[in-house]
Amino acid sequence: MLEIIKIKNRTNWLITFIIGLALIVCLFIILIIVPLISAEESYFLSIFSYIIKVIPFAGFFTLLLYFWLWNTFGKTILNIKSDSIIITYKNKLFTKPKTFDKQEIKKIETIDLRMESYKFGVRYHFSWTGATYSVVLADRNRETRIVDWITEKEANEIVDKIKKEWCWN
Repeated sequence: MLEIIKIKNRTNWLITFIIGLALIVCLFIILIIVPLISAEESYFLSIFSYIIKVIPFAGFFTLLLYFWLWNTFGKTILNIKSDSIIITYKNKLFTKPKTFDKQEIKKIETIDLRMESYKFGVRYHFSWTGATYSVVLADRNRETRIVDWITEKEANEIVDKIKKEWCWN
């Protein structure tokens, strides 16, 4: 049996607005400003000059588009099968689905990331909505966070669905 769980990202509208404006400005620079600057007498040199000058702006545009798409329309889709779980990130550029086999996973748990320890110290996170929880798959040598920044109720529901599908207690 296949269970599909879709988790929508929490959209930060301020970031969506600011990055949207930056995308428009970057596109204006690429399509209007750079062609005017790179126009030369020789047509071949003009094209070559345009390509060289537009590469940094195109890279910056792609990076902004990556963040804007994920923040605005991003979804995490969990396909839970009887022997594996496939995690797909919809509207996130340059990512491919990740597959985890049931035999490799030792435990599935919910963790609270209000206080997150990492190798350089402690990082504190604050959320008005309480969306500081994460669903974690622990295998032989590491823990992998599959869904981040959700509420405790949502995280527990996801863990319960996975355990129910895999017949774990």
